[in-house]
Amino acid sequence: MSRQCISLLLSTAMLTGLYGVQAEAASGLTYSLRAEQQVFYTAQLSSQDISLTVAMQIAEDPGTAGINAAFGADAPLEIRGLSFAEPYCYGSGRAGAEDQCRVTSPRSARLLWYTSNNGANEVIYDAALPFAILSVVIPQGTPAGEYQISFDPTATDACNQDRELLSCTLEDLTVTVLEGKPDYLRGDADGNGTVEVADAVEVLQYCAEAAVGQTPDQSYAWLCGADATENGTVEVADAVAILQYCARTLVDPNPQW
Repeated sequence: MSRQCISLLLSTAMLTGLYGVQAEAASGLTYSLRAEQQVFYTAQLSSQDISLTVAMQIAEDPGTAGINAAFGADAPLEIRGLSFAEPYCYGSGRAGAEDQCRVTSPRSARLLWYTSNNGANEVIYDAALPFAILSVVIPQGTPAGEYQISFDPTATDACNQDRELLSCTLEDLTVTVLEGKPDYLRGDADGNGTVEVADAVEVLQYCAEAAVGQTPDQSYAWLCGADATENGTVEVADAVAILQYCARTLVDPNPQW
């Protein structure tokens, strides 16, 4: 089957009558949107934008020859980028020259993928890998609420080499912004409910990674707890403050900071 046939199969015109209704292949194919972090706080957004990486995952792939997907984001969230993931998860492991990803507006993006194997089905060689990556920004000042990053079901479909539409479940992503700050214990970097030497060690590890240009992946709740000096920055001084606090607990079980 040619790329042109696949393109026609995936087009709205075909679905509404150009070729008539095509047979739908039974499958458990699932497209889902996932992010490592989905909960944020208004205090966190009071002075900065937050960049969120959203992965499109494909599960139970029965063999696919073409994919058409469209994405949307609730205001004020903005889609700033869309690309195929690296490493590339289909077929030979490379995105073909005719594969397309584009952001169509701050609220939407689209991708179009064809098999590079002469119209034959390809399958994901590692289902743990994402298929595509959306770059989404949660703007400074975003109010508390729930926001959807979602597939457009009217423009998302897939087909196999036999020109059958694949039955596909779409799983959207909900981003939640909560009022204020998370519950946390000052100095409790590891979140186990106790301020101890291990918390100072975590802070020092964080600072060491930051010092060599890495971006430590920690939640906002972790950052709040680790900021023992409460100056808005996690730094070596916080580890020192935690160690001093631990030393004071030797003579007073509930010392003041």
